[in-house]
Amino acid sequence: MIKVLVIEDDDNKYVPVGNFLMNIYEDKIDITHKKSFQSGMEILYSDTFDLLILDMSIPNFDVTELDDGGDTLDRGGEFILEEMFRENIVTKAIIITQYEEFKGVSLAEIDENLFREFPDSYLGCVSYNTGYDNWKNELLDLLKKNNLC
Repeated sequence: MIKVLVIEDDDNKYVPVGNFLMNIYEDKIDITHKKSFQSGMEILYSDTFDLLILDMSIPNFDVTELDDGGDTLDRGGEFILEEMFRENIVTKAIIITQYEEFKGVSLAEIDENLFREFPDSYLGCVSYNTGYDNWKNELLDLLKKNNLC
């Protein structure tokens, strides 16, 4: 059984990613879904996972009927990896994002920096696009390359 945490605020992205993971692992997967920086970090402090699938742009808090989630953290996925490093939480992580640039910094540059900063946990990034299925091949390749399927 593989334990996977997915931190993704957009259900239109979470559902296909979750379904794809369930197809890969069949009945050998336990997926936990969180939708913000805070709820993601809370569960990372209290539980352990084999794999973290992480959106790059996430709200600070969960969006509810009474709360708009606060500021969107354009590089929230990166902030989660930094916090995990500070707290010595070692979980293999893959970023899945729709964006190629974050406030003037390219995803390729961020990806390179994350490999250098977090070599024990960061596995790479996947470019997600609702119109194409290439992201599935990219994700599967990263999982196979790292012996996670």
